[in-house]
Amino acid sequence: MELSNNTNETDHSVNMTEGIAASIVLGLTCLVGIPGNSLVIWTILFKMKQRSPTVLLILNLAVADLVVLITLPLWIYSIINSWVFGETSCKVMGYLIYCNLYSSVFFITLMSIDRFMAVIYPFASQRWRKKDSVCKVVAIVWLLAFLFAIPIILVKNVQIIDDQTQCSYREYDSNAQQITCLALETLVGFVIPFSVLTICYVSIARRVDQMTFKSKNRSEMLIVSIVIAFVICWLPYHVFNLIELASLMVESDSDALKTLENISEVGSYIVGALAFISSSINPLLYAFAARNLWTGFRSSVLVKVFEQMVQSTKDECTVEHVNTTKIESTQGL
Repeated sequence: MELSNNTNETDHSVNMTEGIAASIVLGLTCLVGIPGNSLVIWTILFKMKQRSPTVLLILNLAVADLVVLITLPLWIYSIINSWVFGETSCKVMGYLIYCNLYSSVFFITLMSIDRFMAVIYPFASQRWRKKDSVCKVVAIVWLLAFLFAIPIILVKNVQIIDDQTQCSYREYDSNAQQITCLALETLVGFVIPFSVLTICYVSIARRVDQMTFKSKNRSEMLIVSIVIAFVICWLPYHVFNLIELASLMVESDSDALKTLENISEVGSYIVGALAFISSSINPLLYAFAARNLWTGFRSSVLVKVFEQMVQSTKDECTVEHVNTTKIESTQGL
């Protein structure tokens, strides 16, 4: 009994340490992300006269990230104290967060597809860049995000953990339901988008190597940095999802099951906090793209960064058109 008590006290201490660390990370994420994304939205809406599809995707990405970040103070309070807002609010908040997290992933993927189209298929890219087409695609992305987030409503519940009510608990009716939900979340939220991103940028890199005239600009590196940040922030979260999936497929009461469950529990707060960082890091990347972190947070500087993205896409289409024409002429000879 004494050993059991010591073990429980140790586990409680570890959970408290993780909770405090996660709260600090989430607090800093709020301080950076809320004003940063708000400035991006305000700049694009009120300071830019011309908006390319890429800039419109950045606008929607900033909106999705901002909605996620606005909810963080409630989660920080819940981690430090307890969830006092009821089960319905828990489900609604969980659904709201997952809607916007899915949409963030989808918009980042679309930005890469847009770049891929501009370099590989410049004529088709120009056709889809009409405002009506872009708006339809954006609407479809939001609809898909709303649909894929529905499972969280079904499984999200409150639970008493260490004498505190928490909203982080998921209650599944069966192992099959849990496996389905986790697999869907990892496939749709990471594996498929990451595969699309990889294909797009490998194709772009190969095409650029073949170009006679190569467009060099910061906007390309900006989008690449957004993709890299997405992978860094989300990979650990989905690795833990896979660990949880593995724990469901091994024999019960085995040493392997206990090991997997311990690994899954230890880093749950940290990887969750890291996933939220992805919603605040993009404004920092825009500021770095302006080559000055401090002046980069001025609306006038952000306008120049976004305007360069508009022009760079036009340049890429033009460069690809020139290269295509030269290749066709060479083949004709």
